[in-house]
Amino acid sequence: MEDFGPMEDFNQLKRKLDAMSVPELYEYVRAKYPDNEDLALGSKKIIIRKVLNFERNRLNDLETAGQ
Repeated sequence: MEDFGPMEDFNQLKRKLDAMSVPELYEYVRAKYPDNEDLALGSKKIIIRKVLNFERNRLNDLETAGQ
């Protein structure tokens, strides 16, 4: 699976998630984030927002750890 890191990739990730059907999105999130099952809960819009926030927070943590 692809890893999205730099901020410019968030739009690409959002477009990818938007293009998925609800079952595809659910399976993608469950497979990519097995330790964060709560990311797959909610409406499609909420799931996408959770995933983008999770990735943004992960990127911020990596940048902070690297400083």
